Amino acid sequence: MIMDTLFQALFAPRSIAFIGASTNVFKWGFNILHHIIRGGYAGGIYPVNPQGGEWFGRQVYTSLDRIDGPIDLAVIVVKDSLVPDAVRACAARGIPAGIVITAGFSETGASGAALEREIVTLAGEAGMRLVGPNTMGIFSATPSPLQVLMTGMAIAPGQVSIITQSGNLGTSLAYRFVRRSIGLSRLISSGNEADLKVEDYLRLMEHDPQTRVICLYIEGLRDGQRFFETARRIAPDKPIVLLKGGRTASGARAAASHTGAMASDEGVFAAMCRQAGIIMVSTMDEMIDVTGMLLTQPLPKGNRIGIVTMGGGWGVIATDACEAQGLSVPPLEDAIIARLDAILPAYWSRGNPIDLVAPGTVTVITDTVKILMESRSVDAILLMGLGYMTLRARRMMSSEVIPAERIESSAAILIREEEKLIGLLLDLLARKTIPIVPVIDLMGFDAPADINITKALDRQGIMAYPCPEPAVAALAKIAAYQRRGAW
Repeated sequence: MIMDTLFQALFAPRSIAFIGASTNVFKWGFNILHHIIRGGYAGGIYPVNPQGGEWFGRQVYTSLDRIDGPIDLAVIVVKDSLVPDAVRACAARGIPAGIVITAGFSETGASGAALEREIVTLAGEAGMRLVGPNTMGIFSATPSPLQVLMTGMAIAPGQVSIITQSGNLGTSLAYRFVRRSIGLSRLISSGNEADLKVEDYLRLMEHDPQTRVICLYIEGLRDGQRFFETARRIAPDKPIVLLKGGRTASGARAAASHTGAMASDEGVFAAMCRQAGIIMVSTMDEMIDVTGMLLTQPLPKGNRIGIVTMGGGWGVIATDACEAQGLSVPPLEDAIIARLDAILPAYWSRGNPIDLVAPGTVTVITDTVKILMESRSVDAILLMGLGYMTLRARRMMSSEVIPAERIESSAAILIREEEKLIGLLLDLLARKTIPIVPVIDLMGFDAPADINITKALDRQGIMAYPCPEPAVAALAKIAAYQRRGAW
């Protein structure tokens, strides 16, 4: 019940008191309030500033006492020395939760740490819970869009929750998800974690029906045992994808000066993550790669990979990558080879990887995949070399040698055939028997939006990759997750 109340106060508040409202566009007291309103929050918003007046047509209240009705959430954006008085006023008003955006606390040294302990004590005595201080804020997609964030980027609703001990890294992760058309359910910048800690946010996400995958950026833990016990309970039902900061001695020192967090021994931390079923990644981009695959593909039942490629070189690179990642590229069964002989030219590779050697029709591609899906020796398929037909069409249409009217119809056929291929691929993916992971040349990512196959797949909820290595690395991560008995 306590967690339910806290969840509602943070992510579904009926009303917000914004303490430190400002009309100065260079201050966070303007920007964050602007983001809340512009983001579409539907509840009551009460700007508070002792000077009173108006905030672009909205009444500014001189104190919390001037506000009628209950307040679920306080957002505090005032000078650090004024934060204790603000928390004291919130506690007296019975506000259950507050977000302290202000910096200048334990991350700055002893005096800041003392000020931080003071606000936690004031809040704790009244049963009030605090996010931060020194936080970028939070985002919640439902039930009403709530963007209490320093960033004003448009974030689509989705099934990923981000919990981060770095505000700007949270922004970077959110943008990377937005760029690949992956929506968020929640985003929490935990800041200094003076009160609410990453373990508390994990518990909140555990029973959140809107969250399917949890992404974490961690620099250090206050309560390692509680963290890993919580993660071990959650991971079988909701994958936890974790990026660790402070993995080196220099990084650990930077983490301590950033949020006051103390980084743990890297080897011990990694071992505990493996035991808890946490998926560890090394970069922000790898976090998006793995999360996108978890959201858009079924989990592989094993580590045997079938490779279908339009050119031999990528097949070689993908095979090397699989071997390096502990994945297997097994020989094809005789029965599968016989079936492929019936649809592929006589000079095809007759092995895994399957080199299609520039197939004449798109149905050859998907028929090959369909046959490979029925192999007893394959747990996932890499489908590589998509996107070239639209690229060829674009190049043809921009030719200065051939008149446009002579080339338009041929270019249109290429684009239609690629669209047909996407439709056939989506039909295969809808069966959800094994992962079919599209790999598209980087040129396909860079194509104009109207003929961009990557964006077309993104819109249909299918994650594509720009080369074999990140696709294979993500497959290896989710295959290892599956082996640990999850899902």
